Amino acid sequence: MIYLLLIPGLFMGWSLGTNDAANAFGTAVATRVVKYRTAIVIIAVFCIIGAILGGAGNIGKVAELAESNRVTASLSETEAAIAEGTVAALRLQSALKAAIIFLCAGLTVFVMSYLKFPVSANQSITGAIIGWGLYHANYSDPEVLAVNLPQIGKFAATWILNPLGAGVISFVIVWLFNRFLYDRISSLGAYDKLVRIGYIVAGIFASYSIGINSSANVTALYYDTHFAQTGVSANLLGDARLTAALGGIAIAFGVLTFSRRVMMTVGSSIADISQTDGFLVILAMSLTIVIMGKWMGIPVSTSQAVVGAVIGAGLTRGVRQVHFGVFRRIAIAWISSPTVAGLATYGIAALTAGYFA
Repeated sequence: MIYLLLIPGLFMGWSLGTNDAANAFGTAVATRVVKYRTAIVIIAVFCIIGAILGGAGNIGKVAELAESNRVTASLSETEAAIAEGTVAALRLQSALKAAIIFLCAGLTVFVMSYLKFPVSANQSITGAIIGWGLYHANYSDPEVLAVNLPQIGKFAATWILNPLGAGVISFVIVWLFNRFLYDRISSLGAYDKLVRIGYIVAGIFASYSIGINSSANVTALYYDTHFAQTGVSANLLGDARLTAALGGIAIAFGVLTFSRRVMMTVGSSIADISQTDGFLVILAMSLTIVIMGKWMGIPVSTSQAVVGAVIGAGLTRGVRQVHFGVFRRIAIAWISSPTVAGLATYGIAALTAGYFA
């Protein structure tokens, strides 16, 4: 029965899929180069492939923040449970806390998706973890601060650096393409086919990147980071690749079932862009995810990257091509989603303090 506690994590993955699908093919669908059904199948397949092949690498980054905020069991707690014969109780507590984090973050992302906001699912999870830690972790302890403050600083910095970086990369790519290549390519007889192929290739790359970047986030709290050191699992899952694969499958299911609303917001509401600009936006977003992920050392928001990339592409045609009113609403959602998720977990932590103390 304890494995039923995986459901909130899978729900978080589903919510992320409903939101992040727009990041891979939003511009392709909005400009009617690729059909919506074709797009979601491609996203689902390559998101799972990315999760299986590269998603496990991000688990430790999420787990470190979770452990320092008293969400997952520490090595000393695991060793004490082994000595006292209470591993089952510790595993149940860890699974319950993970379920609470994912439920609060997942509901936040789902509501934002319903309202057509492309929010950051990764940062909603981070906000939920920090909200729990603000109640249960001792933030006056220098050791706790030494782990938490740099991590929190990195996640906060991505709110600016991630969309800004994507906007700059997109602006440069789109400007160079339109300046030196557009006339030559648009005169070719197979121009329409080339554009469609470009969208599909860029979308595959983006979908694969989402699988690598985001899959572990939606199941990482169920993974036991101390399994190899103790030989006993204090959490539900002890295999990193399986953990990431489950996250990828959950994301793919969200893509296939409820992704159209946010996809159209990203693809057509933020800025007026051409068909060729659209696949360059996807390429810029994918490059930003890879670069920022390596540089910052944490999973970054694909939603923030694609929004920044769309704005960058729109600016190549002039400031009036960007709908800053829409962007303002999205920016507010970026800040509010981790805040709401954090407040929700803080409230639950206060209500359940007797059990988790």
